[in-house]
Amino acid sequence: MSLPKLRDFRGDKIEMVCHRCDRHGVYDRKQLVKKLGAETEFVELRRIMAIGCDRRGTDQCEARFPCLLKANILIEAKK
Repeated sequence: MSLPKLRDFRGDKIEMVCHRCDRHGVYDRKQLVKKLGAETEFVELRRIMAIGCDRRGTDQCEARFPCLLKANILIEAKK
């Protein structure tokens, strides 16, 4: 299974939350596609949105996209 990309999510807004560092944001999907491209994977989007966090890009990063869960699009955990 491939990792979900922006093109896989059809909602208008993309929500990202991180309870560990108290980040929360709601982003316009069309603007993200225009800026980053429809082929951008959500794992890359998470790295971009977590800029400035010490845990960015590590296993300790808790940034999540609840909108994916609501849309029944899951990101498989690395084994």
